[in-house]
Amino acid sequence: MRLIRTARAAWLVLAMAVAPAFAVPVMDLRAEDLVPMAAEFRKSLNLNANQQTLWAKVEDQSKALLRERKARRARVQEATRQGLQAQNVELRELQAGLEAEQAATAAEDRQLREWWLGINDALDDGQREAAAKFLLEQLIRMEDGAGGGRGERPAGSEGGHRGAHGGRGGMGGMGGGSGAGGGPGRGM
Repeated sequence: MRLIRTARAAWLVLAMAVAPAFAVPVMDLRAEDLVPMAAEFRKSLNLNANQQTLWAKVEDQSKALLRERKARRARVQEATRQGLQAQNVELRELQAGLEAEQAATAAEDRQLREWWLGINDALDDGQREAAAKFLLEQLIRMEDGAGGGRGERPAGSEGGHRGAHGGRGGMGGMGGGSGAGGGPGRGM
């Protein structure tokens, strides 16, 4: 009986220790939060010359994509605002712009994942382990600092508030998103 209680207690302690790592959905990691951290994280990986070249290229491409996403969402936000102010507003017509934004974001997120997974393929085992630890730390920070990944943004992140359509996501999920109107989508 004592052995069973000890085993249950050990299982409970282990479950409590592992739970924070899984408490925040990976889809709450957002490219808008993680890409700005890439330059600092890169320093800790001790990349060789080829890896540095690839990293710089992907980081630049990612930043350009996210700048365009932000500008596009600002345009969608403005068009939606103007549409809602129209005298005979038809909400179904406004939905088309939001759906187009979601589709564009999903395609961008797939591209971002491919770019960053290409970097992952170029890393050695130790560097891959460091990258996995980095992402795990971001999941835990989001939970600890943002009440389950839904509030504060990690330090150094770009962008504004989350959109009115529940946009969220990021590098772990590295993609998706629904928030038009300046709100980031589901990250990378």
